[in-house]
Amino acid sequence: MKIRDVKILWGRAGNRCAFPNCRIELTPDGKTDTLGVMAHIVAKSPQGPRGNSDMSIDERDDYSNLILLCPTHHKIIDASPEEWTVEKLLQLKREHEQWVSSQLGQGKIEVRPLDNSDFLNRRKKDWLSFAKNNVWVVVNLTPLRISDDVIDTLDSILLNIINERKLPEYPDISINPVVNHRHTKPNEYGVINEEYKDGKGHRIQIFRNGHCEFLICLKSSTRQITEWAREKDPNEFKDIRILRYTDIAKCFLHQIRALKRIWDKVLPFNDMSITALITNTNSTQLYSRERPYKGPILGSLITSQFLEYSQVVNREISADSIFELIIKRFVNFFGLTLGNVFDQQGHILRPGRLF
Repeated sequence: MKIRDVKILWGRAGNRCAFPNCRIELTPDGKTDTLGVMAHIVAKSPQGPRGNSDMSIDERDDYSNLILLCPTHHKIIDASPEEWTVEKLLQLKREHEQWVSSQLGQGKIEVRPLDNSDFLNRRKKDWLSFAKNNVWVVVNLTPLRISDDVIDTLDSILLNIINERKLPEYPDISINPVVNHRHTKPNEYGVINEEYKDGKGHRIQIFRNGHCEFLICLKSSTRQITEWAREKDPNEFKDIRILRYTDIAKCFLHQIRALKRIWDKVLPFNDMSITALITNTNSTQLYSRERPYKGPILGSLITSQFLEYSQVVNREISADSIFELIIKRFVNFFGLTLGNVFDQQGHILRPGRLF
């Protein structure tokens, strides 16, 4: 779901369940029975409730196809799709939003804004400053509403997840094959584990407000592949840096799986925004693979300072589905395309050109 659609849905619903005579105040975190569910009217999947529709997969995540419900009434409407038809749910949504509007006009309810944009903008500035002129891959999960002290960042389950994490492609990207637990320590935000040396390293940071971020440096691997390209064609790649697709994909996959495990085991949120970012992408190209007698497959030249993609995802989505969502978008950023993300053996497939 797009963040814009999520904000509109929560705001117009007044943070309340749209089911008749319920209207319980909902929250994106907290107790299970008051967690807001952003339910699909036409199901996300064609096999789901009311899913038989010509609506595209992307359209099914639009505000117009979403309704805010409490967990109890979400189960009720999905258990009886013949009773709770698309038309009935759209009418229910319209009536609820009219009620919210009238209550707001009379000052009878207050709508707390659902907005993490200021917080994320501050974090983005920190990532770009921290990265200096180097390429870092950043993935983070952020609550839809920012509040203090949502989690205990020294919880033993959380610390174990951090300290047991494998790191990608040792020794080309990471200093060690796994996180060194001796580097895990409390800080002003919550807890942090970081290690950096000779253009390789990472930073994992978990905030008390539930925000989680995982950064991996690609300075060393980018230097290696760029030097290889310049040896082959000094003129073409004189002022260009090359990023290796498999390095970026492996970083994203490790980061997403780690953050999703923290979400599943520690965080109380039903929905979170996920942001993926690559720093210092100006004057870079993406290297996919070498073809016999045809040369390499390279993406388009990027001129932006950084590349970024954000979405709102539900707790039920798998880590590999989030990875597919993100990696396909970044491949497109570089002017390439990707069908299947993995082969039958689970190996990462590489992108190609559209034609």
